[in-house]
Amino acid sequence: MTKNLLFLFFKTTKQKLHSQEPESPQKKLAEIGSQLRQYREQQSISLDKVAVVTMIRRNLLQAIEDGQLDQLPEPVYTQGLIKRYAEAMGLDPAQFADLFAIEPPARSGAKLSGLNLPQLRPMHLYLFYTFLIICSVNGLSQFMGGSVTAKNGAGTQEQSLQQQEQARLIAEASSTSKNQKPDSYTAVEAARTGENAGKYGNKPVMVNVTLKAESWMQIQVDGKTEFEGTLPSGTVRTWQAEKQLVVIAGNAGGVMIAVNNGQPEPLGATGVAKEVVFKADELKPSAKPKNEG
Repeated sequence: MTKNLLFLFFKTTKQKLHSQEPESPQKKLAEIGSQLRQYREQQSISLDKVAVVTMIRRNLLQAIEDGQLDQLPEPVYTQGLIKRYAEAMGLDPAQFADLFAIEPPARSGAKLSGLNLPQLRPMHLYLFYTFLIICSVNGLSQFMGGSVTAKNGAGTQEQSLQQQEQARLIAEASSTSKNQKPDSYTAVEAARTGENAGKYGNKPVMVNVTLKAESWMQIQVDGKTEFEGTLPSGTVRTWQAEKQLVVIAGNAGGVMIAVNNGQPEPLGATGVAKEVVFKADELKPSAKPKNEG
């Protein structure tokens, strides 16, 4: 009697252990997103800055942090997005990607021998295949039409991101050549740069910047990055330097620039990233502004 009770106990325990389900992808994503958000907020980095560096849309980054699996693409692509996010933050991308490893669904062990399935005749199979081909063709046509529409709608945003990324690469190359930043430039280091108050003074180089269209900008004053970010249309800013001032723009055609109170001129062509260097020994002395505040 005692042996039977022990056997029944071990059998029940084994069944409970096998019945436990593995951790769901939704729960895995929520844990990963919480860790990435916590680290980003500790470094005082905005989600918009991460979107520029990783070239990932902001709504997808928000879905990762919130653990909204239904707002993300297929798990294999989501795993790639998580890897790029972690890499941009200076973390181990492989570690976060492995945490979201997707296991293949287990095959059902149910037996079909007891089911009473209807017998299909050759004519039935022919009609079924014909119907399946028609549905596949219609579905493919609708999918291709929807893809073209989505591609046209996202064209402007993708072009803007490409301009910002191109300008960022120019800024990295310029800074690395002057030994101002290491080769591994991540969003953590980019967030530590400050902004200039833009007040008038008596420095030899003075640049007035007026935005006719939105553009990513980086301003370097005497070898130090004073501003880096996206400025909206209509913005007016002023920077000054003792020896050298570098202006980098993602959309050079949308930036009007006046040096030492000269005539404003476009920085370059529309949609093109450009870097311009202004040196004190190559410029005329700046005149005192008329509306100096």
